[in-house]
Amino acid sequence: MSYLSELKREIEAVRKKLDVAVGKDVCAPECYQMSIQLDKLIEAYIQYEKEVRLRLN
Repeated sequence: MSYLSELKREIEAVRKKLDVAVGKDVCAPECYQMSIQLDKLIEAYIQYEKEVRLRLN
């Protein structure tokens, strides 16, 4: 599995966990931590995608 595919899978998993937590009215600090984790994964995905594009050009 490629790194981008793995990141996509992780992003979707964390997003789903966050959606469930928000829906269940889980405490704010826990949701905040999941949100930070999601942001970091998205940032890693975007950065890696940019690097791949630069290598291809």
